Amino acid sequence: MDAARLVGEAAALIEAGRLDDAEALLAAARALDPLDPAVAYRQGLIELDRGRAAAALVEFDRALSFDDANARAHNNRGSALLLLGRVSEAEAAFRGALERDSRLTPPRLNLARLLEQQGHAGAAATLYRDAIRAGIDVGVFTHHLAALEGTAPLQADASWVRATFDNFAPAFDHQLREVLAYRVPEELAALLLEYTADESEILDLGCGTGLVGAALAGSGRRVRGVDLSEKMLALARERGVYAQLACAEVHEFLAAAPTHGLDAVVAADLFIYIGALEQMFAAVARVLRPAGAFAFSVEETVDADYRLLATGRYAQSHDYVSRLAASDFDQIVAPALTLRTENGAPVAGRLYLFRRRG
Repeated sequence: MDAARLVGEAAALIEAGRLDDAEALLAAARALDPLDPAVAYRQGLIELDRGRAAAALVEFDRALSFDDANARAHNNRGSALLLLGRVSEAEAAFRGALERDSRLTPPRLNLARLLEQQGHAGAAATLYRDAIRAGIDVGVFTHHLAALEGTAPLQADASWVRATFDNFAPAFDHQLREVLAYRVPEELAALLLEYTADESEILDLGCGTGLVGAALAGSGRRVRGVDLSEKMLALARERGVYAQLACAEVHEFLAAAPTHGLDAVVAADLFIYIGALEQMFAAVARVLRPAGAFAFSVEETVDADYRLLATGRYAQSHDYVSRLAASDFDQIVAPALTLRTENGAPVAGRLYLFRRRG
């Protein structure tokens, strides 16, 4: 087998999150052709996904020494530099990626976010507006511009959510657990185990790679999942813990679901992509059986019903959530907690479990 074919197979394995298998193929490809820039580039992606920024930088530098026109390698080199705290070099790398391919979304986003963090909001907004005018991932850049300007649509554009998670899928579990210290799926699963019975029918909204389903595995609950990202669903499917998985927008999926057909609905960090929750609460109330459980997490704000943060995520207030629930639900638990750490700082949020009246 030639090196190019091995690299192609490794790329597919990286997309599937099978990093060890991909690395073995890349080692074989490197033995066949030590000068192949694609080998170094793909190895760099693996190192980056594993959080090994210094090793990733070595590989991206090697790839670019053979092929300096690779805009994606310049962009990912910038990400490695940023993780290493070499901010000015990271900015130059992102700009270099855009010089080589001005229609590439990741370096534009990375550069704009970096400029925002440096206090250059006007320059970041210009990058977003230029992309929108050029017809480049309009939904993605419109969402980021809204976050920057503090104008909140009711929910994130589906294209932004899908692109975010399709890109993030291979490294998703590693990033959440090893980098962000994320335990929300396990915490919500623990609530469901306490407040639902064996053989309960549970719907996991925005199921992602299936962390909630994995936490409920072996409990006797029958869990179905729905998500916008095909790549995330592929990883969830590999876990073998879901009775059914569907690729759909969650409101549309709920609208088509039978009335009073579920014992529980769970949403782990879904509402950071949906600001206004009125439609969600009404839809969940319709599909739950009497005494059914509605368990979810939110990032928390205190000065508005909901707010679109500079991160592009939404936060909701406790008062807002409580008001929405009042007509159909009884609040069982609502503990405040740290959802995860981000850039070394805790992200404040809250877990909820409501019981549907009936």
